[in-house]
Amino acid sequence: MSDGSSGLSWLSSNLEATAGMVTLAVTLVGFLVAWWRKRKRISYRVHLDTPIGVTPDHNNDIAVEWSYQGRDLVDPSFALVRIMNTGSREIREEDLRVPLTLEFAGRRVVDAKVIEADQILAKLLAQEDSWPPVDVTELLLPKVPLNRKHRIKVLVLLTGKPDPAIKQAVTCDGFLSGGKIVHDTTRGDGPSNRSLVLGGTALLAVGASLALLISAPWSPRTTTCAPGTIKITGSSAFDPVAKEIVQSYRDQCDEAEISVAGQGSLDGLRELDNAGRNDAESREALIAMSDGPASRNYHNLTPHPLGVVAFAVVVNKETGKHELTADQLKAIFAGEVTDWSAVGGPDLPISIVSRGAGSGTRLAFEEKVLGRSEPALSSDDCTHRNRDPNAKVTRCEHYKTSELLDQVDRLPGAIGYAEVTATTKYTNLNRIKLDNRDPDLDSVVKRGYPFWAVEYFYTYGQPQDGGLVDSMIDYTNTDAAKNILRRAGYLPCVDGPQDLMGTLCR
Repeated sequence: MSDGSSGLSWLSSNLEATAGMVTLAVTLVGFLVAWWRKRKRISYRVHLDTPIGVTPDHNNDIAVEWSYQGRDLVDPSFALVRIMNTGSREIREEDLRVPLTLEFAGRRVVDAKVIEADQILAKLLAQEDSWPPVDVTELLLPKVPLNRKHRIKVLVLLTGKPDPAIKQAVTCDGFLSGGKIVHDTTRGDGPSNRSLVLGGTALLAVGASLALLISAPWSPRTTTCAPGTIKITGSSAFDPVAKEIVQSYRDQCDEAEISVAGQGSLDGLRELDNAGRNDAESREALIAMSDGPASRNYHNLTPHPLGVVAFAVVVNKETGKHELTADQLKAIFAGEVTDWSAVGGPDLPISIVSRGAGSGTRLAFEEKVLGRSEPALSSDDCTHRNRDPNAKVTRCEHYKTSELLDQVDRLPGAIGYAEVTATTKYTNLNRIKLDNRDPDLDSVVKRGYPFWAVEYFYTYGQPQDGGLVDSMIDYTNTDAAKNILRRAGYLPCVDGPQDLMGTLCR
């Protein structure tokens, strides 16, 4: 009896400790149960599910017919779905007893394309010659292994309207042995302009040919051509986009001669300013393209904002890194961290691959990410500090975006930065999350991702009315030019009802 009384007395006098132990035990059991249930888990997120139409709606004054590869479509739409292994174990092909199956509330599949997967997954998916099936309401995905955190994105072109009786317009089902398939509804990177960009790019990749036939009193903006010869110079990041816009213009205006030479934003602005000051004729034959606004020193230059672009910090895959904090990144570029092991990576020296001093991308990186200038040049080959053996950090420079990305792609331990869509063709790079924010336009608009800029065309003063420079600037406001911007990963400053001139593009 005394033993029982003493036990009760101990519990009474140590009530807080007892409650804490019980709470700890319950928490631990809950954690273990949650971990066990997550051992095998596939989540799917619907990034995009949108009808294809004309914006704005002109009160039924526009008759629209859609066709794709010769087939007429009724009520077409796009769906973009991300499939990801969010469990704690890898998933093998045999774990998928029933293949992952996408359903679209009764809509029928016209075509589909896997637009994002790592290199090995992409090769496995490419071996499925009979995929995708068409004219079906259920899209069975090929069985492929998924390592932890690996993901694929599937873009689907659909026809028909979703059945209003079906609650979810897009679902993913199947049977995962020893695990489950869940719908990821967390917010943060849902339907985004980046998704629209990926959609347009993928559609080109599968040979899309959507024809818009418009009849009625309304017609799209026409192009006013002008003869002459001009040069567009500046940003090397925007160089390929500018060339595509110029080619689109010249397809309609064959009397125009326009050359594009990417050399760096600041170099382009400097060339335009010098030409405008010294030669009245040459100012009407030159446009500068710049990643970000010109400094106040160039007060005679007139900005023509085109679109918002997101940049990404990139690292060689040997680093094993997918995310960094802003403080870690600043420490790397300050030379305070010189080995990847100091930030959770392997024992591997850090090599910084930067852009030259005339780069607008570098200026955006310094102003919006580092908050200071980059360290001095210390290496010619990005490996040895031959220029400054006493430098804290190994740092080299390249004057073109493609050269920087080539270097980071082949050099273990390398880190650099570039415009996001320019990085997608490189298989040995990781794009880095900054403070848990993805490097994309959706994060720029919704989550304050810091590494972005507005792309500008600059002229010396206002261009002459009716001249080729004026015509080219005017063409950038057409639907054709904005479609090129979207495909290249830019968010047009003015895009139908969306007007960023008072916010990001101001």
